[in-house]
Amino acid sequence: MDPNQQQREKAYNQGCMWGMGGGDSNRCPFAADDPLTQWWFQGWEAGIEAWNDRNHSTPSAQQA
Repeated sequence: MDPNQQQREKAYNQGCMWGMGGGDSNRCPFAADDPLTQWWFQGWEAGIEAWNDRNHSTPSAQQA
C-alpha cells in the first residue's frame, strides 16, 4: 500500500495530537509494517516535543 497525501497527513496529525496530549509512543494505531506508522511516529515526535516544552519550561519563560 502506498498511502496518499490525505492518509499521510491524517496519520501525522493523529500522532501529533497524541504526543501533544502527553501520550506515549507505544499506542500507535498502525501495524509495524504499515507505511503510515512512520508518519504517525513523526507526528508523535513533534507533538511530544511540544508537550515537553510546555510542561518542562521554566516559570520565567511561562510568564514571558
